[in-house]
Formats: sequence, structure tokens, C-alpha cells
Amino acid sequence: MTPKLHIIRTSDGVDFPLPSYTSKHHVGLVLKAAIPSVLKLDPQERGLIPIGFGIGIPDGLCGQIVSLPMVARDIGLIVLDGPQIVNPADRDALYVLVQNASRRQLIIRRGDAIAQLLVMPIYQIAWNEIKDKTMVSDEKTSFTFSDSGSNEESESNPPKKSTGKREVKSVRDRVKAADRV
Repeated sequence: MTPKLHIIRTSDGVDFPLPSYTSKHHVGLVLKAAIPSVLKLDPQERGLIPIGFGIGIPDGLCGQIVSLPMVARDIGLIVLDGPQIVNPADRDALYVLVQNASRRQLIIRRGDAIAQLLVMPIYQIAWNEIKDKTMVSDEKTSFTFSDSGSNEESESNPPKKSTGKREVKSVRDRVKAADRV
């Protein structure tokens, strides 16, 4: 199922094309500058660029505005605070905060590709606060955290019988095991 997002044009984007995918293989919608005239950005200068619309993202999804790799690499225009998050509750016109990371002045014209919008599923979590940092358990797992960073099995979850394979309990043990190979 393809999610449907509400989109409304702003005064900057009345005659402006809506964001689109470059191809069926791209996951980001290309965002273009909906500026009335040329914008000049000196080296290291920042700018807030309108993109001509606002969107309504349904619950369970979020938008992330990130740099376009080719634009960042080729001309040095990067998205600041990337990814810029578009929450389901956001309904205002969207702007992209950019910076000229090059050593020369950049000239941005109306319709220039400046960023991309990714829409992806998100989860809201519920905290499970514990009183003792040495014990974390649920129906599936019970283990302790030590200050050394290794995970040790607790008394309530005794070690499993050996299957003939070396069981690795921590990242440190995995690194040691990998070094031995």
C-alpha cells in the first residue's frame, strides 16, 4: 500500500511542480527551490529556502529532509540540521535550511534541486524504567550489564547447554574471537 500524504501549495509554489522521485529506484523526493528570484550564498553562509508547499504526514510516518548527494558533492550545498524532521503534527510551509560548504559563492535559482525528502515509518516507544541497572529482564531475556560493558547471564537465566559452538556474550568477546580467526 502506498501512503498518501496531504500536500498544499504555498504562495511560493502556486505554479511550481510538486516534488517527485527521480526514478522508481530512488527513495527520496527531490525538493526544489521555490524562490522568487536568484539567491546568492557566500562561502559558509546559510539560507532558509522555501520549497513551495506544506504537507500533512499521517501518524506512524515521518519526513526527513536530507542533502542530495550529487548537489552536496558537486556544488557544496548541504542541508543543515540534517535530517530535518517533519513530524506528523507539522502543517506549516516547509523550508530547507542549507549552507554553502564550498569556497565560492553559490547561486541558487528557482527550480534548482536543493534537497530530498524521505518518508519513513517511525515508532513511538514506551519506557521501561528499572531501579537496578544490573538487572534487565522481560519474558524473553534476562541478563545483567556490568561496568566493563559485557553482558553476563543472571542467575534467573542460567547458561544454555553447549551446542558445540562457542557462545559469545559481549562485543568485547566477539572482537577477541574475530582476532583469533
